[in-house]
Amino acid sequence: MFRFLGTARLVVVGGAISYRALFNWTTPPKFIGTLLVGPLLQVFFFVYPGRELGVVDDRFHLVGNAVLAASASCVYGGTMAVANERRYGTFGAVLLSPRHRVPLWTGRALPYVLNGLLVSGFVLTAASLVLGLPVPAGALPGLGLVLLGVLERGSRRRATLDTM
Repeated sequence: MFRFLGTARLVVVGGAISYRALFNWTTPPKFIGTLLVGPLLQVFFFVYPGRELGVVDDRFHLVGNAVLAASASCVYGGTMAVANERRYGTFGAVLLSPRHRVPLWTGRALPYVLNGLLVSGFVLTAASLVLGLPVPAGALPGLGLVLLGVLERGSRRRATLDTM
């Protein structure tokens, strides 16, 4: 039981601390511009020519770009974290630590996966509303939680920046 709690603590606390320390998009304008507005504009860039050409339905472009936004967020974030580990000289200490590698790297990857899900949910919700696509009633609670997460994250970042 104690081993499981230690591993869970390593995954959750270690991942949260490394995410907070190594995340470059610390200001709300950077986060919003890079991870929310950029993918949203990309959806519009593909949807409007797709409508004119009549190739496929808008949902095809919407879902494809939401998946792309999530994967780009995860890949860029994970790459940025490893690069910052090397830049700040902590990469060697992480690799030489006596902790198990799987929970260590799972904890460091988990915040970026959750960030990708948040970005994807935001892109799906915002683009659906702007483009006038119907949203199934069963999806509304989950999409509302995503939007609350985006708003809460921005207010938490602002509060952190105000205390610095």
